[in-house]
Formats: sequence, structure tokens, C-alpha cells
Amino acid sequence: MSRPVPWLLFVVIATAGCADHEFSSAGGVPPATHAVTAPSAREHLAQMLAVALADPAMRAAVKQRLDASSAAEGKVEFRSLMQADQSALLASLIRSNSATAAELMADLDAARGLELYLPVAAQRAAWTGDGNYLVATIADDSDVPVGFDSRGAPHVLDRARPPALPVLALVPQETDFTRPAPAHVVTCGDCDDGSGVGSGSVSGSSGNAPGLYLVQSHMTETFESWLKGAPEFEYHVYGLGDNGQSVELACTSEVTGGVYTWNQDDLDWSGSAMLLSDVDFKAYQAKHPGAPIRIVAWEDDDEPCVDHVDVSGVSALISAVDKAYTAVTSGKVDPWYVHGIHGATSIFNLVSALRNVILSNDDFIGNAVEGTITGDAPNGSNWVLKTNGTVTTGWFTTMRKQ
Repeated sequence: MSRPVPWLLFVVIATAGCADHEFSSAGGVPPATHAVTAPSAREHLAQMLAVALADPAMRAAVKQRLDASSAAEGKVEFRSLMQADQSALLASLIRSNSATAAELMADLDAARGLELYLPVAAQRAAWTGDGNYLVATIADDSDVPVGFDSRGAPHVLDRARPPALPVLALVPQETDFTRPAPAHVVTCGDCDDGSGVGSGSVSGSSGNAPGLYLVQSHMTETFESWLKGAPEFEYHVYGLGDNGQSVELACTSEVTGGVYTWNQDDLDWSGSAMLLSDVDFKAYQAKHPGAPIRIVAWEDDDEPCVDHVDVSGVSALISAVDKAYTAVTSGKVDPWYVHGIHGATSIFNLVSALRNVILSNDDFIGNAVEGTITGDAPNGSNWVLKTNGTVTTGWFTTMRKQ
């Protein structure tokens, strides 16, 4: 659903010099004739931004906003950036390119949420805001990135490694800029489907609250393009919902907050992060006594802790795992077991948890299967992430804290 943009109309009225609001530039990008799809809109906006940043004053203003960002990796929300400083960037996008206000609005709506940053840490630290840069974009992690220089000329980039030239990434938004996670309280309100399950809270961030914890995690790859920066790994815990479907009980990620906070930027991690609190587990058991849980790992490509997936595709991958391990792909929480959870037969599928397909796909990493079932749990881990049958994508260790 597109958002109203009255600020855009204001800038157009204030800046326009002719009835059709068209602006020209001697070196600008020619008017686009592309169909307004999300990928083409992102590429056109990236091209327009690259041309607009040829202006040293505009480039310095954008660099200042990037430097001042408190978000991870110095990310800024693109729409907010355009509104900053009396919408100076938005006016520059229109003025420095052969564009119309209607075309820009169509691109913004089609591209949906976007964020801008320098994804390569070394480039982020070294770039002074000079004229040596590319503005690049990408849709899915498997796509080949395309970058644009200050003249708007396209450059096909290496999918596996960044170029030496500093790259500003204009990519689908992964950061929630509107709701910073509190450090003192954790809720699973985003997981609540109205049933009351998943609405409990855990106060404190000491890591001593009773529940099931993640203490070690390994991924076989990052599942993230370099253009999208560090991976945003997440563990989601699902339980039995209505009609044999599923409901999300908890999400453990870098933005969740409190004891549920967990950030794994490398292939290996160890520490302590909540997977499922006793508060949420007891609420779940009150509705479905004795029901198991499923633990699934994702690499987030859009909003944190919200699934945006190809439902049929991911369901097929999970079904193949269920078939390979005769449906012993869930877990039974046991407060007397040191690891806190045993393998159990799955009694629900995940279709209802995978309904949101509004944005681009999140990467499904794997469904957790107990190591005694798979027979291949490395390094003392007790759960293995499996996809498409018996393919291993990672493993992790759990611990019960009373």
C-alpha cells in the first residue's frame, strides 16, 4: 500500500517552473520509459541519485546524514533522507535529472521502502564524500548488482566481491527506523495473531530470565549479498495455531531487544540469547497442552522479524525436510533437560506463518532437526538446520535456564 507524500507535492510546487513540472539538465538522465516495477524503480532511483550526488554540496549533505546515523552500518531511510533539510535531496533529484514529479512518485511507490548506506565497512570508514563513488542497487541476493556513476552510466558489478570504488547501496529496507527496540523489555507483540499467544514479556536484559536459550550457532554461509552489508540472521519459534496451522511465538534477532537480542555477523557465534521465554511458553501451553514447537532460521531481507517469503517454495523445502526425517522436525520443551528441548513429531505446518509476501523474499535457511535424528550434529551442537530434505545449512546449541 503506497503512502501519501504531501511533502513531494510541496517541493514540486515550490520548485516547478512550468505547468507539467518537468525539469531538465544538460547532463541529466533521460526520461525513463521503463515499466514501473520494483526492480526497475530501484534502478532508476539509484541512477537519479548518482547524478544528483555529482553536486558537491548535495553530496556533502548526504554524507553528513550518513555519518550522523545511529542505525546499524550507518543506514538511513531513503524517504526520510529526501525530506531532510527542506527536502533538498528530493528537489535535487528532480532538478538534476530529466524527470517529472509523477515519474518520481511512481518510482518511490513501486520501490517501496528503501535504505541508503555504504555496506562495505572499509569504504564506509574511508570515503570522505568526494566524487569517486557509485550508487548501486540489487533486488535479491542472487542478482548481479548494477551501479551508476555521477554521469548516470551503468556498471555491472561482481556479485561476489565489491569494487575498489566506494559504493553507496540503495536497497530494499531491512531496518525498522520507526520503532527502536527497547533495551529493558522484550515483547513478542509482532508475533501475536490475536490469540493471545506470544504477547508475554520478559523484563531485564541480564540473560537470566527462565527459558530456552541459544548458546552457540553456526551458519554454512552468510546468505547475504555484499551490497546488503552484514547478514541479519534470525531464529523464529513457531507453535500450533488454529486449524493445524502455526503461530509465531518468538523471534530472536539483532533488533528484538533485551534477552532476545542476538547478532551474528560471522559464520560462528557463541553467547546467550533467549529463544523462548517461560512466559510465552506457558501461555502457549495453556492453549495447546503438550504441543511441540518448531525452530526455523531465516536471513532477513526486509522488515526484521517479519516473514516475507515465497510461501509455496519455502513450504516445499520444509515438506522435504519433514519427509526425510519422518516428520520428527519439531521440539518438545522439557524443563528438566539440560538442553531444554527434545526432538518431537511435528503436528502443524508453517503455511499460516508464511502468508506475508508483500515485499521481496527473505532467505529460508533451515528447519531445526535434533542432532540425534539427523546423525550429523557437529561441535557438540544438539540441533541441525536442514533444508530441501537433508541439506545442512547450519547447526546450533540450546540450553535451559531455570
